Amino acid sequence: MLVMIFAASCGQNDEAETEAKSTKTEANINKVDPEEALERRIEETKHLQGQRKELLDGMLEGGLATRIENPNGQPFVYVTQPFYMLTQDEQASMMNVLWYYFITEDRDVDVLSIYDNDTGNQIGTFGRKGLLIAE
Repeated sequence: MLVMIFAASCGQNDEAETEAKSTKTEANINKVDPEEALERRIEETKHLQGQRKELLDGMLEGGLATRIENPNGQPFVYVTQPFYMLTQDEQASMMNVLWYYFITEDRDVDVLSIYDNDTGNQIGTFGRKGLLIAE
Protein backbone atom coordinates (compact mmCIF):
# COMPACT_ATOMS: atom_id res chain seq x y z
CA MET A 1 0.00 0.00 0.00
CA LEU A 2 2.83 2.39 0.86
CA VAL A 3 4.33 1.84 -2.59
CA MET A 4 1.02 2.73 -4.25
CA ILE A 5 0.66 5.84 -2.11
CA PHE A 6 4.20 6.91 -2.89
CA ALA A 7 3.80 6.19 -6.61
CA ALA A 8 0.66 8.31 -6.76
CA SER A 9 2.39 11.04 -4.82
CA CYS A 10 5.47 10.97 -7.04
CA GLY A 11 3.40 11.08 -10.19
CA GLN A 12 1.61 14.18 -9.02
CA ASN A 13 4.85 15.64 -7.67
CA ASP A 14 6.55 15.27 -11.06
CA GLU A 15 3.64 17.08 -12.66
CA ALA A 16 3.70 19.69 -9.89
CA GLU A 17 7.45 20.28 -10.35
CA THR A 18 7.06 20.69 -14.11
CA GLU A 19 4.15 23.07 -13.66
CA ALA A 20 5.95 24.95 -10.87
CA LYS A 21 8.98 25.50 -13.11
CA SER A 22 6.68 26.64 -15.88
CA THR A 23 4.86 28.99 -13.51
CA LYS A 24 8.17 30.40 -12.21
CA THR A 25 9.34 31.02 -15.76
CA GLU A 26 6.03 32.64 -16.67
CA ALA A 27 6.16 34.75 -13.53
CA ASN A 28 9.65 35.97 -14.36
CA ILE A 29 8.77 36.77 -17.96
CA ASN A 30 5.32 38.23 -17.39
CA LYS A 31 5.80 39.50 -13.81
CA VAL A 32 2.72 37.52 -12.81
CA ASP A 33 1.35 38.11 -9.33
CA PRO A 34 2.06 35.01 -7.16
CA GLU A 35 -1.59 34.91 -6.06
CA GLU A 36 -2.71 34.89 -9.70
CA ALA A 37 -0.22 32.13 -10.48
CA LEU A 38 -1.50 30.05 -7.54
CA GLU A 39 -5.10 30.57 -8.60
CA ARG A 40 -4.25 29.53 -12.17
CA ARG A 41 -2.43 26.43 -10.89
CA ILE A 42 -5.42 25.49 -8.73
CA GLU A 43 -7.80 25.83 -11.65
CA GLU A 44 -5.49 23.91 -14.02
CA THR A 45 -5.15 20.99 -11.61
CA LYS A 46 -8.69 20.85 -10.26
CA HIS A 47 -9.20 17.64 -12.25
CA LEU A 48 -6.69 15.91 -9.92
CA GLN A 49 -8.98 16.16 -6.88
CA GLY A 50 -10.06 12.52 -7.21
CA GLN A 51 -6.44 11.34 -7.22
CA ARG A 52 -5.64 13.65 -4.30
CA LYS A 53 -8.53 12.14 -2.33
CA GLU A 54 -7.21 8.66 -3.12
CA LEU A 55 -3.80 9.62 -1.72
CA LEU A 56 -5.45 11.07 1.39
CA ASP A 57 -7.44 7.86 1.90
CA GLY A 58 -4.35 5.76 1.15
CA MET A 59 -2.34 7.59 3.81
CA LEU A 60 -5.00 6.70 6.36
CA GLU A 61 -5.40 3.10 5.18
CA GLY A 62 -1.65 2.59 4.85
CA GLY A 63 -0.92 3.83 8.36
CA LEU A 64 1.02 6.99 7.45
CA ALA A 65 -1.63 9.15 9.13
CA THR A 66 -4.48 8.68 11.59
CA ARG A 67 -6.43 11.89 10.97
CA ILE A 68 -6.64 14.27 8.02
CA GLU A 69 -9.25 16.97 8.46
CA ASN A 70 -10.10 20.57 7.59
CA PRO A 71 -12.21 22.13 10.33
CA ASN A 72 -12.95 25.81 9.73
CA GLY A 73 -10.40 26.20 6.92
CA GLN A 74 -7.49 25.04 9.09
CA PRO A 75 -6.45 21.64 7.70
CA PHE A 76 -4.28 19.29 9.68
CA VAL A 77 -2.79 15.82 9.49
CA TYR A 78 -1.65 13.54 12.30
CA VAL A 79 1.28 11.46 11.04
CA THR A 80 2.59 8.18 12.43
CA GLN A 81 6.04 6.61 12.69
CA PRO A 82 6.16 5.30 9.08
CA PHE A 83 5.93 8.93 7.89
CA TYR A 84 9.30 9.62 9.53
CA MET A 85 10.93 6.84 7.49
CA LEU A 86 10.20 8.70 4.25
CA THR A 87 12.77 11.07 2.80
CA GLN A 88 12.13 14.78 3.18
CA ASP A 89 11.28 14.95 -0.54
CA GLU A 90 8.73 12.15 -0.13
CA GLN A 91 7.22 13.87 2.90
CA ALA A 92 7.05 17.18 1.05
CA SER A 93 5.44 15.49 -1.97
CA MET A 94 2.69 13.98 0.17
CA MET A 95 2.03 17.20 2.04
CA ASN A 96 1.95 19.08 -1.28
CA VAL A 97 -0.83 16.80 -2.51
CA LEU A 98 -2.80 17.26 0.72
CA TRP A 99 -2.34 21.02 0.70
CA TYR A 100 -3.56 21.29 -2.89
CA TYR A 101 -6.49 19.04 -2.06
CA PHE A 102 -7.61 21.47 0.66
CA ILE A 103 -6.76 24.76 -1.06
CA THR A 104 -8.60 23.69 -4.22
CA GLU A 105 -11.78 23.31 -2.18
CA ASP A 106 -11.22 26.26 0.18
CA ARG A 107 -9.13 29.22 -1.03
CA ASP A 108 -8.92 30.56 2.54
CA VAL A 109 -6.61 27.68 3.50
CA ASP A 110 -3.20 29.11 4.25
CA VAL A 111 -1.21 26.19 5.68
CA LEU A 112 -1.58 22.52 6.44
CA SER A 113 -0.52 21.81 10.03
CA ILE A 114 1.35 18.57 10.67
CA TYR A 115 1.11 16.84 14.06
CA ASP A 116 2.82 13.80 15.53
CA ASN A 117 0.17 11.20 16.36
CA ASP A 118 2.08 9.80 19.37
CA THR A 119 2.76 13.10 21.14
CA GLY A 120 0.02 15.32 19.74
CA ASN A 121 2.65 18.02 19.18
CA GLN A 122 2.80 20.09 16.01
CA ILE A 123 5.93 19.08 14.10
CA GLY A 124 5.59 21.27 11.03
CA THR A 125 3.54 22.93 8.34
CA PHE A 126 3.13 22.88 4.59
CA GLY A 127 2.04 25.90 2.59
CA ARG A 128 3.25 28.36 -0.01
CA LYS A 129 6.76 28.16 1.45
CA GLY A 130 6.79 24.36 1.17
CA LEU A 131 7.46 21.85 3.93
CA LEU A 132 8.71 23.27 7.21
CA ILE A 133 9.49 20.51 9.75
CA ALA A 134 10.95 21.22 13.20
CA GLU A 135 14.24 19.46 13.82
